[in-house]
Amino acid sequence: MPVTPHYVPPRAPIVLCHGLYGFDKLGPDALPLLQVQYWGGIENELAKLGAKVIVTKVPSTGSIWDRAHTLHSILKSILDGRDVNFVAHSMGGLDCRYLISHIPDRPYKINSLTTISTPHRGSPVMDWFRDNVGVGMAGALVAAIEKINQQKVPPELLSPELKQTLIEKERKSIHSNSSPSLTSSLSWSLLAEFAKSPKVMKQLIRLVDTEAYANLSTDYCKNYFNPNTPNDPNIAYYSYGANASFPAWSLLNLPSKWVKEKEGINDGLVSVESAKWGTYIKTLQADHWDLNGQRYRWKHTRPFMDKSRFDTIDFYMEMATHLYQQGH
Repeated sequence: MPVTPHYVPPRAPIVLCHGLYGFDKLGPDALPLLQVQYWGGIENELAKLGAKVIVTKVPSTGSIWDRAHTLHSILKSILDGRDVNFVAHSMGGLDCRYLISHIPDRPYKINSLTTISTPHRGSPVMDWFRDNVGVGMAGALVAAIEKINQQKVPPELLSPELKQTLIEKERKSIHSNSSPSLTSSLSWSLLAEFAKSPKVMKQLIRLVDTEAYANLSTDYCKNYFNPNTPNDPNIAYYSYGANASFPAWSLLNLPSKWVKEKEGINDGLVSVESAKWGTYIKTLQADHWDLNGQRYRWKHTRPFMDKSRFDTIDFYMEMATHLYQQGH
């Protein structure tokens, strides 16, 4: 006779934080059957367990700075005086880490952060697209200005000399390990002129790039984000990584090879080594898209799908129970 696992909800609410290109739900509220949820029903199953769940929505391709401040704005209006547990998929974990480190004046108390396949050390996939397609190159200018923003210095008050120094530093960082790309001939001196007017600069960049790409490169995460985003000793950090193999026709087959060549086993986009942060719980046998419940949603409508695949809901029940057992 099979033994049914005993799952329990955490004491504090769970805040679900999505990754790159994420959302809360798409489609009309009046027609729920036509809606697509980023979390694929995970929030409903957690609620059935008895957990209080808050699904958040931040700019899907915004910078870590933008996404973290949006997340904070959402939570401060609804969680005044409450304890919370952050649970973040992919880039969402970087948003949460930034919020914890750089937005200290919070009316809510963060007990824990659990990251699920978050690229804490960046992703070689973003490096490849930067080097071969050009995304994230212009975003380096935003990264440079963002560094000053974190010190609460308005970009318009920067001296031309300091702006040029920041831009040149980002340029060298990007090109240090880069092969020739579509943007190799980009005139950095011209872009530096645009940087003198932050509004013009940002409009230009948004036409050809998105700030998230620069924030997810291995250079940015290892050399800037991590050294400047320390853990809070009063908050528990947990992490999960994932590993999967892919058939030749899979969209993740080629990216997984890029990551494996640089960093080893991975879920198609993020290596296990990059996913480790704080207390590492375990490596899941799943791909990057299994981890936010999308395949769980399709199992109910496509009975021919392999039932032996990673059980997303069971994982989130287990994770919720782990939070409870750790006192959260």
